[in-house]
Amino acid sequence: MSPARRSLAAAAAGVVLTFGLAGCSKEVDNGQVEKQLKSVLQQRAPNAKFGKVECHDDLKAEKGAKADCDIEVNGTKQKFDAVVTGVDGDKVKYNFEPG
Repeated sequence: MSPARRSLAAAAAGVVLTFGLAGCSKEVDNGQVEKQLKSVLQQRAPNAKFGKVECHDDLKAEKGAKADCDIEVNGTKQKFDAVVTGVDGDKVKYNFEPG
């Protein structure tokens, strides 16, 4: 893993996000996960240039569930997984790990 990739992986690791589910939904919409991934990385690596973000599936509201995501960073596609760390009622907690 390159130093830049390790830096981004470290930036995304340890950040726990909480998302409230709407209605009787049992998933976090992939568009919401995409926004959160880009936001976390932009905050942690403000000098990097971020392009297209794509999470391939919605994130199921089940502990351990994963959604595979790709994000373009400085012209290179990088992979991350959104991983559910817990569910409390209508709140889903998840973080990002290098994919």
